[in-house]
Amino acid sequence: MKHLTMAVFVCFFIMTGNTVWAQEDKATAEDVYDLVLKAHTVLSNLGEEGLEAFNDPNGEFVYKDTYVFVQQCPKYVVAHPFALDKLKGRDLSGVYPHQKTICEGAKNPNGTWIEYQWPKPGETKPSRKVGFVIPVEGTPYAVVASIYSDDLSVEELNAQRNK
Repeated sequence: MKHLTMAVFVCFFIMTGNTVWAQEDKATAEDVYDLVLKAHTVLSNLGEEGLEAFNDPNGEFVYKDTYVFVQQCPKYVVAHPFALDKLKGRDLSGVYPHQKTICEGAKNPNGTWIEYQWPKPGETKPSRKVGFVIPVEGTPYAVVASIYSDDLSVEELNAQRNK
């Protein structure tokens, strides 16, 4: 009985630990916001020279399960840590519907929360993503990062940010 109790305890500990680890591996809306503001500062200071910082999959603009990419509205992704080769120089305005959503959000000089559909890694069915986008004054760029979420309200996120 003593061994069975210990085995149950160990299994519970491992299962609970894995759940906590999985939750810690997910970025929050606050993480996204902070990452975008940090990226905005880099591009504000460096302009085009700063774009390279966003192409490194192991760099400072990849955090947990989110990353920053840079959009040149209305058509182009100009920096991306995972798909730059696939995206750079391609007119994406008619290919990916979320480009329009991002570029509409980029019209807000103080940034805004947006939502769009995009498949999770390894999936083909789109899932809801919530992201923060902000234009970089004096450049043609907008900085974006997002997370998958069925629960976050874009309206509530924008209301909290505007307080």
